[in-house]
Amino acid sequence: MDLGSALLSAEMALEFLPPELDGQVFLSAAPLVEGAMAAAVQASTGATPELVLAEAQSALNAKASQLGIEIPEFQAGANGAATASDPTAMQISLVVTNRLGLHARPAARFVTTAGKFDADMIVHKGQQAANAKSINQVATLGVRQGDEITVSASGPDAAAALAAIQTLAAENFGDVDDEDAVENKAPVIEQKVASESSGAINGIPASPGVAIGPAALYRPSVPEATAYEADDPAVEWSRLQEAINEAAQEIVALQKASAKQVGQAKADIFEAHALIIRDPALSDAVRQRLMNSHENAEWAWQQEISVLASAYREMDDPYMQARATDVEDVGRRVLQKLLGEQPPSMEFAEPSILVAADLNPSDTAQLDPERVLGICTEFGGATAHSAILARALGIPAIVGLGHAIWTIAEGQTIAVDGESGLCWTHPDNGQLAELETQREKWQADRQQAKIAGQGTAVTWDGYSIEVAANVGSPNDITRALEFGAEGVGLFRTEFLFMDREEAPSEEEQYEAYHQATSELNGAPLIIRTLDVGGDKPLPYLDLGEEANPFLGWRGIRFCLDRPQIFKPQLRAILRASVTDDGRPANVKVMFPMIGTVSEVRAARRMLLEAQEELRAIGLPFDERMEVGIMVEVPSAVAVADQLAREVDFFSIGTNDLTQYTMAADRGNSKVASLVNALQPSVLRLIKQTAEAGRTAGIWTGMCGELAGNSLATPLLLGLGVTELSMSAPSIPQVKETVRNLTMPEAQRIAHEALEMATADDVVAYLQGLQTG
Repeated sequence: MDLGSALLSAEMALEFLPPELDGQVFLSAAPLVEGAMAAAVQASTGATPELVLAEAQSALNAKASQLGIEIPEFQAGANGAATASDPTAMQISLVVTNRLGLHARPAARFVTTAGKFDADMIVHKGQQAANAKSINQVATLGVRQGDEITVSASGPDAAAALAAIQTLAAENFGDVDDEDAVENKAPVIEQKVASESSGAINGIPASPGVAIGPAALYRPSVPEATAYEADDPAVEWSRLQEAINEAAQEIVALQKASAKQVGQAKADIFEAHALIIRDPALSDAVRQRLMNSHENAEWAWQQEISVLASAYREMDDPYMQARATDVEDVGRRVLQKLLGEQPPSMEFAEPSILVAADLNPSDTAQLDPERVLGICTEFGGATAHSAILARALGIPAIVGLGHAIWTIAEGQTIAVDGESGLCWTHPDNGQLAELETQREKWQADRQQAKIAGQGTAVTWDGYSIEVAANVGSPNDITRALEFGAEGVGLFRTEFLFMDREEAPSEEEQYEAYHQATSELNGAPLIIRTLDVGGDKPLPYLDLGEEANPFLGWRGIRFCLDRPQIFKPQLRAILRASVTDDGRPANVKVMFPMIGTVSEVRAARRMLLEAQEELRAIGLPFDERMEVGIMVEVPSAVAVADQLAREVDFFSIGTNDLTQYTMAADRGNSKVASLVNALQPSVLRLIKQTAEAGRTAGIWTGMCGELAGNSLATPLLLGLGVTELSMSAPSIPQVKETVRNLTMPEAQRIAHEALEMATADDVVAYLQGLQTG
């Protein structure tokens, strides 16, 4: 509020609110953009309104310095440590029982708890003292298991603050010792790996195949800053605050994404990152350099980050020494913002095995299989979209390998078996020879499979099954046809919308769909309309924050609410439904996340409107283009008989159908065992869907991951599925399995499986049939 009129209008607005709302609204003189971002980040840590307001207000520092105005700040001494103890301060003593002491995550919880109170708080370990609201000062105290610390607090809520710290300590600072023993004790991890006869790290198999080659670490290093004398310290401070705010937002988003993949406890390391970037001691040290020495923001920030990282490396505890990497990671994020640098490219000088914390779909989609021999990631799940794309690209991949992958050095020769989920970090000559033999066999099998995949999939008794490919762009189609795809059963159009700053135009989309029809030359192309939300956010579409994005505004729900996005896509699909000479191009459209009949009808109304718009300007399209839906929500199965009267086909998405049926997030490793499409409950839903389709005279396909599992092929045919769409490398084996079946045999297998109690029982049964 920088004008008197703004102040008056804001105060007047408050007067119109009822008292219960009025008390929840706070007025701040903070600058709109910087203040709002600073407040949002601080609020995400659970801070009190007073601390949130103070953080927002701190964004005024640059302007205040120019104007010669003093803004009250947290009173700090050298390096942000609290000044001399208040003689009236209250204090408590605690013995830390955590196996690893106050390492990063417990320290983060300690600081977050302290930050919720106005009290000035100091934590003592012997003669050392630290600001209890500084993550770095608390962590670098080096508090170990069995150490006694004293926490003092002064101020109006000092008693409440100490009580909260005492409660946190009684809860072991939120630590679970058995997890920490495995994850955090680096020497234990190294010893365990070294002691195993294979010398391999275990992860989650994500994409089959064997790869041997040099490691390429996708872990951006800290950019180098150049020192120069800045003309205006206030401007430098403002630049730094803006960069910190942007980097902090990235960290909060990363924490949320990681919590879904590895669980909240392990993702809490990013809470420590968020506190490092907002550490008052770090900020105070950098600000002193800016104001006193007139250093530029990049140089001052990098120097203090270097000092802080060195403080961690000089500690006795090996685990705490390793936390220097976290500090450098945070420092790198801010420096990249200040320097305007982008993360490094994943284009490697030589064919390599990519080692990364994680990959998002747009990262994976741009990988070149000729240069990326394999993929190893710290996080991730086998049904993540990055894993799906790796399978489609034919790149061997292992995910969820844990922090142990960072013992791998750049250029180090490693080996990957994507089928077993094993990564050899130091393979010996014997292992290399054995793995080389496996790789040669895998490559020969793939070549033979391409040849075998060219025939049709017809059972012994003459039933034909259409086998198609899932693709993310027209460029994937040539490879899919090489493996024997008879068409495209799922064109994931969301990848056209990713890795860009705005939605693609109608013309761009038309060109992509038209290229796909040209590649297919009359073979069917099923285009799924935009499916974003859940684990596929697009910042420029402003999906907003949701507590449960998988249960929120995604798929068809988003498209129906955003006709300005949906209509251009529908027009582009319609235009691509005919060839250049006006013949039907065998294009079908499919709507995702359908849960009700009304959603189908609303989508079809928009499709009719798009048709009318094209007629009005004289552009041709296929008047008889088939319309289908994804069946991936249990409610769609419940009304499948009604939905079947509205559409021309069903396509079952087993990934989402399984997670919604089992109430288990497919990206959460803690419930990974539940997310198995061979759960009897899911199989029964597949059968119910296929029966509803058959009764209505429409066909039922499947484009989820289960479709590409040849072990399940007999079962799926017996359940009534007549089209299967999958990643290209899976096509030959699925076709071969179909050719060795009869339909009565498949129906008998389905009947047996539906009577089983668990997914494990189903898997064992199908494996027994395969080996028998």
